[in-house]
Amino acid sequence: MNIFDMKAPTRFVGLHGHTGFSVFDGLGYPKDHIDFVLENGMDAWGLTDHGNGSGLAHAHKHATKIQKSGRKYRQIYGCEFYFVPSLAGWKEDYEQSKIDRALAKQKALKEDADAGHVIENEDETKTVDVNKDEWKRRYHLVITAQDREGLGNLFTLIKRAYTEGFYRYPRIDFDLLKQHGKGLNVSTACLGGIYSNRIMRGNALKKSDSEIQAELMQLSDKFVDAVGEENFYLEIQFNRLKQQHLVNHHLLRHAEMTGLNLVATPDSHYYNPNKWEARELYKKLGWMGNDPSPLPEFEDLKCELYPKNAQQMWDEFTRHYDEYKDTYEGYEIAVKDSIERTHDIAWDKCTDCWIDTSVKLPDFNKPDQTAFQQLAQKVKQALVKEGMHEKEEYVERAKMELADIKFLGFENYFLVMNEVFHKAADHTLFGAARGSGGGSLVNYLLGITQVDPLKYDLLWERFLGRHRTSWPDIDSDAGDRDALINAARELYGFESVIPVSNFNTLKLKSLVKDIAKFYQIDFAEVNKMTGPLQDEVMAQARDENTEKSVFVLKHEDCMEYSKKYRDFMEKYPKVKDHIEALFMQNRSIGRHAGGVIIGPAEDLAKTMPIIGVRGELQTPWTEGMNFRNLEDNGFIKFDFLGLTLLKDVENCIRRIITRETGKEPTFIEIRDWFEEHLNCRLVEQ
Repeated sequence: MNIFDMKAPTRFVGLHGHTGFSVFDGLGYPKDHIDFVLENGMDAWGLTDHGNGSGLAHAHKHATKIQKSGRKYRQIYGCEFYFVPSLAGWKEDYEQSKIDRALAKQKALKEDADAGHVIENEDETKTVDVNKDEWKRRYHLVITAQDREGLGNLFTLIKRAYTEGFYRYPRIDFDLLKQHGKGLNVSTACLGGIYSNRIMRGNALKKSDSEIQAELMQLSDKFVDAVGEENFYLEIQFNRLKQQHLVNHHLLRHAEMTGLNLVATPDSHYYNPNKWEARELYKKLGWMGNDPSPLPEFEDLKCELYPKNAQQMWDEFTRHYDEYKDTYEGYEIAVKDSIERTHDIAWDKCTDCWIDTSVKLPDFNKPDQTAFQQLAQKVKQALVKEGMHEKEEYVERAKMELADIKFLGFENYFLVMNEVFHKAADHTLFGAARGSGGGSLVNYLLGITQVDPLKYDLLWERFLGRHRTSWPDIDSDAGDRDALINAARELYGFESVIPVSNFNTLKLKSLVKDIAKFYQIDFAEVNKMTGPLQDEVMAQARDENTEKSVFVLKHEDCMEYSKKYRDFMEKYPKVKDHIEALFMQNRSIGRHAGGVIIGPAEDLAKTMPIIGVRGELQTPWTEGMNFRNLEDNGFIKFDFLGLTLLKDVENCIRRIITRETGKEPTFIEIRDWFEEHLNCRLVEQ
């Protein structure tokens, strides 16, 4: 068969793709990739970032927008997991390695759980060192969801990888895959996968083809047992890496021997073929100080990792056909089918699934009493306690607020706040009120705020009302933020209270300096230009409604309002190109100052791919100025904020009581002193 006379495949979906949520490895946000996928003639795409699902909500949001515009598009949700055959065996090897090192008086291994994010080292995972300890390995495994049940299993696997298989990277094994394998597609991934490793290692050890196939057969039996033969795929790729064609050689023959299906993937890492250089620079920024080498030339690239279409996949295959004819001759149809099979998987096997976006809060409803009835009862009791039940304006205000809360369905939210505040009251002092939440009489009566809104003519409508569809956002001040979070965990369970993440991004001034280093631009020249940039541009670009503290210096504004910046970019056009590609890309993951979500643990695990940062669970999605992906998907953020001044007040009261009584007071004694002398409620009365 003449490969060049064959008709090229006509349909394809990339089921293996990365964005900037594969920090310092992929480039761009999901939106960028989806837009290019459509521009490049495809109608679906799979997002499979390394070890996390942090970009999936972004992808869903943009996919929904595309679909509502009338265009045909399907989003496939997935993750490229880190995999070991057995977590139990891996943990034993890891523990033994620590003992061995201690006995050898070497420096003990540092638990790198404080990294804050996972950086994929592409070169490390795609090479083979036959002498490397097996426990140091982390094999890649691509998993995508077929339906909502599969999506829940995908999210559960991500969480369990962080809670049960974390050392520098989160891992899963065969046992976890079998427990949560329903509704999932699994493929063997890239040169970092366990199949590729066994093939390359076998080749390095001079094993015969039959010996390598026997080892692959053992792996296939276990994967088929975990997820079913119809859901397991051997993944081939096409690039200029010699090892890739060695792997393809064995996988093609393994598919022929076993009947397992093949899929071809581009393993995309940037959203446009022209962004390869920016992605190379982005990778280097992640290892700044360790890799000062110049950027490669295009001719040096071994892999073009953008979302290819069917023709481009075929072209990449045929480009290498003559050089590796012994590998591919006789398998031309199998390769073509592996390209088109991806489209069948996306459109015939997968559904247009996403999570249940209804609100996930503790449910106070009981058979004999609804949540709203409980809330109304607490408000009525507080009115009587405060002596407000005889004042018509207070009674009417309470009725009006409760009516709006019932109409909006927010009663569970207020009951959660009430419980948490009452639980934490024995451990920390509370602030009077912050922001529009001070305009609620219900908040005041529940003890969430300490300011009587009627006394100061504060408006309920600024805080909430039927005209506002978003959930309440009460910024709650406490002397000890953790007292509120711990109270919530005592009430609802540790895994029901998840701190909210935020993503630290590459900021303009530091990014300019870092990029300039790679082009040997004199630091003095760069510093002279960037030094006054913030004040110069902010004076002209800042909207009068934007606080100075939250103003973000943007490349576009600098080009418009700063002549020095504009001249610099014209002088160094390469720097300008990279700034436009890398500005606001993800740098690391952090934690919101006091934001948490609260909900049933089982629901959270199945509807959110929870991650671990510095040994603690965190949300993969955030609710900030740039991205808002929590509330849209039913996760309500509670802002429990620590106020240093309140802690200072607590310490002052402690000293006063100690001086007066000669002994260290308990917190309850400090709180009672505060209530008697400083609490706004008593001062008002």
